[in-house]
Amino acid sequence: MSRIIATGAYLPNEAITNEALIARYQLDSSDDWIVQRSGIRQRFFAGEESLGSLAIKAAQDLLATVDDDIRTQIRHIIVATMSARTETPSIACQVQAGIEASNAWAFDVNGACSGFIMALDIANALSQTQATGYTLVIGAEKMSQIIDFSDRSTAVLFGDGAGAVLIEHDGQPLLGYKGELHSVKDERNSIVVQATAKSDPVMAMEGREVFNFVKRTVIRSLGEFIANHVADYDYLIPHQANQRLMDLMSMQLGIDKQKIASNIAQTANTSAASIPLLLNQLVETSKILLSGEQAVVLTGFGGGLSWGHIYLHL
Repeated sequence: MSRIIATGAYLPNEAITNEALIARYQLDSSDDWIVQRSGIRQRFFAGEESLGSLAIKAAQDLLATVDDDIRTQIRHIIVATMSARTETPSIACQVQAGIEASNAWAFDVNGACSGFIMALDIANALSQTQATGYTLVIGAEKMSQIIDFSDRSTAVLFGDGAGAVLIEHDGQPLLGYKGELHSVKDERNSIVVQATAKSDPVMAMEGREVFNFVKRTVIRSLGEFIANHVADYDYLIPHQANQRLMDLMSMQLGIDKQKIASNIAQTANTSAASIPLLLNQLVETSKILLSGEQAVVLTGFGGGLSWGHIYLHL
């Protein structure tokens, strides 16, 4: 079976606490309010670093852990992102150039906070067409360049970063793979990024609507997916949108909180980057060994509205 053999990640150097963010942008908020409502204590901003640079550095971090000749055997580079400001070249093509993976076919996927789940599902399908070689899947976001810092309800929630996984092919699906994806119309335009003639694109989000969508739809869907496809698993790795939502997953689905991985306090919501960033943290701390003997459930949800779940062995 094809399998994930390595992970990598990159977080910018600038860690910004809640207090520093409030002071910088003169927000009508407080550290206590942000922590209570989201679980977030800090986030990372990329400053002058480009989104492509974040994705390249995550890929380089991953490649530093594997044999040098692997980069020439990478067949596909898929980058999930919602925060790219340039239409072309794609962020994936920028990664291809940055890591000199000359034999790769590179493209982006925009699924907002579900993007990494979508990209991994595509990679699983591609794995079944390749008897050899590798696919590099990256979630990368520079959310700081699409945040409206005059809107305290969204300005405090997001951060920048990138995470990556490397899949080794053998012509078969990913080890133990089960997955499903869903999309419905966003009736209330609750997550929107729009450009105007006078400014760069900025994000608007109706936090309560999104929270209720996850509470009423995504968590129920996740419970059904686990019941139908999962016998047991070591970790649930959810998109890091809000700590209260992860607590609801635990309560409503009867999942031990120790099984629900979280790093939102340190990284905030990094959209498509949140799941691979968290997965890499679990690998770096040896909670996941990439030996093929552990099982995880991944769940992503966000703009579209879209959501999806994946079960696989790592």
